[in-house]
Amino acid sequence: MRLFAPFFILGGALAALLLTPAGAPIFGLDHQAFTAAACLAAVLIWFLSRTRASDLARVIGSVGVWAMLLVALVGAYAYRFEAADFFGRVASELMPSEPQVGQGGEVIVTRRLNGEFAITGKVNGQRVTFLFDTGASIVVLTAADARRAGIDTTDLSFDVPVTTANGAAMAAEVRLDTIAVGPIVMPSVRALVARPGALEESLLGMSFLERLKSYTVERGRLILTAK
Repeated sequence: MRLFAPFFILGGALAALLLTPAGAPIFGLDHQAFTAAACLAAVLIWFLSRTRASDLARVIGSVGVWAMLLVALVGAYAYRFEAADFFGRVASELMPSEPQVGQGGEVIVTRRLNGEFAITGKVNGQRVTFLFDTGASIVVLTAADARRAGIDTTDLSFDVPVTTANGAAMAAEVRLDTIAVGPIVMPSVRALVARPGALEESLLGMSFLERLKSYTVERGRLILTAK
């Protein structure tokens, strides 16, 4: 009897469709949706009729697992931007000098515990960590960072006095091929190289910052936006 149940369902559905005027709902469904539901019910009844009781629990369990995986996948896709923002915030707290890139391409840096913003970037392709310093009218590199960026400091004349938020220092004027902070890349940047031992960390000054579209501090985060 169970083998004929799908045919009874399909026959009853066909009769309902023939007896119901076009456009009139059947059990609250339009004709197309009702037909699809009847076919699905017939397939399900046929499948259950051919499945032994001992296998049914395993089949239902497998379907449940796949359904949960599907829901998790759809949820992860639907909330992908929120998830990216969440993991970006976690990463910025664990590594505050590492810039995070926002959805609009802006660079976001989290404040250090001492209140400063340290920004990891690249000078001439080499990794350098800067202090964000609007008090410096120009980018200032430590001698060690300058050498790492390929600058020969032995021939420099340290005859330029510079005053920053960290105090006064003597420096030599240079021009850097590029400074990159995340996706923001500035070519041909005026800079100074501090005398060896005069500066503990390089400074990201106004010769870089003034070429940005904007730089703002919001809720303990520095946001750099390119033009």
